[in-house]
Amino acid sequence: MPMPEVSVIEAFDEALQAAAVGDEDRRWELISHLHVHGGQTALEIAARLSGHRDAARRQLAADVLSQLGAAPGQAAADGPFREGSLALLLTMVRDEPDPDVLYSITTGFGHIGDERSLAPLIRLHAHPDAEVRFGVVFGLLRRPNTAALDTLITLSADEDAKVRDWATFGLARQTDEDFPRLRDALADRLNDDDIDARSEAVHGLAARGDERAMQPLLEFLESSPESSDPGLVSEALYALAAATTAPRLRPYLLAERDRFLEDPIEEWPDNLRAALTKYGEPLLRQLS
Repeated sequence: MPMPEVSVIEAFDEALQAAAVGDEDRRWELISHLHVHGGQTALEIAARLSGHRDAARRQLAADVLSQLGAAPGQAAADGPFREGSLALLLTMVRDEPDPDVLYSITTGFGHIGDERSLAPLIRLHAHPDAEVRFGVVFGLLRRPNTAALDTLITLSADEDAKVRDWATFGLARQTDEDFPRLRDALADRLNDDDIDARSEAVHGLAARGDERAMQPLLEFLESSPESSDPGLVSEALYALAAATTAPRLRPYLLAERDRFLEDPIEEWPDNLRAALTKYGEPLLRQLS
């Protein structure tokens, strides 16, 4: 059935059916439809489901509420159902026992981004389920609040690799804050077994001009290990080179310059130009 022809009630019913047979793709297709087209009716149905004894229904309610009112060019956080959705999620989180539902609630807090969700997120940061802790990390991203950053610092040392990676990502790239404890938390991840957490730490320190990123960055540049975001290493190179003008980084910076010179269609990153400028006029002359 084409999505525009699905009524709000049908979308809820079909999403529950999809969940029952493990069809997550179809379930999320229907939830996304409800985000955009569900409106007040979806809010009212989610409100009824939010206190249901069945965890699958509560989770569906949380997933719908998390981005209800989203539209092309408009985030749900800026839409007309923000307050109603947040109020329901805040009520749900108080006594919710199910980890899957808590995951949906905490990620919903991340999409809405309201300070009123900060206290329950922090309360859940030591939850025994790693997916809940990951939801907490997602919920705390892009929040400059000291308590939020302190919690991300704690979770950057989590036993679960995905939690560590995303918490480190939050400290490295989702805030412009810069203070010793944050830098030290990033430095603690420089030898992490997880390559994504390690590359986030290198990037975060390099962006802040911290020379503790130097050796691990050089190791990345030499070995070119695969990570989920290979552009991070180049960005870290540009940032640390601009901050330090270290001779050891010069050959790698020149290699980056030559790569762009060989492909005139590819746009030069501004931070690469800035780094080359710091190394002197001879480098700039070759850009023309």
